[in-house]
Amino acid sequence: MFIRCLVSMMLQLLPILGVLTLQGVSAGGADSIQPRIIGGQVSSIKEEKYLVQVTTSTEMCGGSLIKPRWVITAAHCVYRKNKDELKIYGGASNQAGPYATIRLVDFVAIRPDFSMKTLHMDVAALRLQSAMVGANIETIALASQPVPPRAIVKVSGWGSISATSSDTTLRVHSVLLPVWSRSSCLAAFKGIHGITRSMMCASKPYKRDSCDGDSGGPLVFKGQLAGIVSFGYGCASALPGVYTSVPTIREWFLYVVKLHS
Repeated sequence: MFIRCLVSMMLQLLPILGVLTLQGVSAGGADSIQPRIIGGQVSSIKEEKYLVQVTTSTEMCGGSLIKPRWVITAAHCVYRKNKDELKIYGGASNQAGPYATIRLVDFVAIRPDFSMKTLHMDVAALRLQSAMVGANIETIALASQPVPPRAIVKVSGWGSISATSSDTTLRVHSVLLPVWSRSSCLAAFKGIHGITRSMMCASKPYKRDSCDGDSGGPLVFKGQLAGIVSFGYGCASALPGVYTSVPTIREWFLYVVKLHS
């Protein structure tokens, strides 16, 4: 199972969870997570103004700006991280800029029932030290209804664009994916990984998918954030990518924002 951010993991966790190594830095080795969006195209932050980079000195995930001081991302991207390690980049098509608006994080909330083993409820709320405002920066609304099966959604991030590469891409990419029905998602992962009520599936098998390094990034349907990149087994394989379903965690996130704003 790979989490789709850039971090070193045990080989057993080969699904696509989503952490990426920084651009130009190869993860290297069989025990490393390999980030990428597969089958997508070069995009621009002008098309995804809600998209932000959630970074440490060595790792990168994606995130979405929900309110000027609040970012939503995958819990596994910030699990056991000190908030002082985190730096958020907004308004930039390229990794870390140029001309990015940069903010530090002063509060991190991970949903209490999150499991690093199963990635159930893979969501975190990040409060920025000051409002993220500037050119090519906008908030996005949280979806309240699940995406219907076969609907086309957009996923964006800085993951590698080759299934055999371990480098992230300098410029943001996006990909259009069909959403799977819950029954198809459950059937695909039967005996492989439990699909909980917080999870949804999307991909075009063997052709289009999110992948490692895209973790925490947005899955968007009709202009609303409907999913968060979480994990998968391989990239652009027979198995779909798995996303945290935003309607499932929406009330928790809004409660955290209200409580800590």
